[in-house]
Amino acid sequence: MPSIFALHGVTAVNHRILEFDYLRGIAILYILLGHSIYNSNEGFPVLLENLLRGGTGVFVFVSGFFFHRVFYRQFEYRSFMVKKIQNVFVPFLVISAVAIVLQMNEWLFIHGNTWDEALVIEWKILRDGYVLFPHWYIPFIMLTFLLSPWHKAYIEKPLALQLGLLALSSVVAVFLQRGADNGPIQSLFYFTPFYLLGILYSQYQGWFERNKKPLLMLCAVLVLVALYMQTYVFFHVGNYHNAPLRFRGVDWQFIQKMAICLLLLELSRWMVGKPGADHLHFLARISFALFFLHPFLTMVVADGLLFLHNVYAFDIPHNTPWSMGMLVFLFLFLTYGTVGLILLLKRWLGNNSRWVMGW
Repeated sequence: MPSIFALHGVTAVNHRILEFDYLRGIAILYILLGHSIYNSNEGFPVLLENLLRGGTGVFVFVSGFFFHRVFYRQFEYRSFMVKKIQNVFVPFLVISAVAIVLQMNEWLFIHGNTWDEALVIEWKILRDGYVLFPHWYIPFIMLTFLLSPWHKAYIEKPLALQLGLLALSSVVAVFLQRGADNGPIQSLFYFTPFYLLGILYSQYQGWFERNKKPLLMLCAVLVLVALYMQTYVFFHVGNYHNAPLRFRGVDWQFIQKMAICLLLLELSRWMVGKPGADHLHFLARISFALFFLHPFLTMVVADGLLFLHNVYAFDIPHNTPWSMGMLVFLFLFLTYGTVGLILLLKRWLGNNSRWVMGW
């Protein structure tokens, strides 16, 4: 397809761009940072929270890139879906089953609920399609994988139509916002632009790299404007959640995170060959396992804080120093506590660990 976007510099079908592996590592750390925020709107700096929330979009952007770069040219729908079921959906089911057992024990023995009360609580959780809160992502991404023939067709469309569909889906997302319960259908509409942007970056990588400087400047401006508008003009804390077809204004998080995808990609490119790059690559390799298992560490923290409250009447103070200290502690605990759990499971289960945690 002759155009100023002509594909440039891509050779092997399965060629993996190192900076995108790093970006996947950064994306999972970004998600863990967002899940480490404590005292939301009660001591934690709102501007920083608005920057740290919503890292999932970067994860989706990376998935879109690899769909085009790795799977597209030899795409076979059945084998593609079988692998995604084995590596994503089956671990989701296994971990969800374990989580149900642990949660039932929490309701019964920590919170003192009766069996009937515990079952009602668990049923209300299950109605949303997941057990552990971050796992709302799995039904959504499986739905995205199911629509891969549509994404393949998107790749083969003329550039003008591709850009039109990206623009249209972005307008829908910015007003639709994320679902109140993070349901898969609304999440599909919201995050599809990130996936399409990843596809386009892979497809027209040469153009993106040749125009890197003005694009990065534009992205930096968009991030700053979106942060300012969300924090100081319309004051909204964190992600936007909304009922379907209900107008609640512009989702500034969406605009910010679309721009951050390219900024973090440049950071990933800068990381190549730098100290810590190998460790980031390791985190990228286990990113799905980190995503699957870190909610268990969140449960440990929540139960520990409840114990401190009930036994010692101690609560984390609602001020900025304590909130920032908790951010650092929770981030390190969630990240490296989960890494330790992953390595233990890998040693115990060997190759069968893929069925449990996706790695």
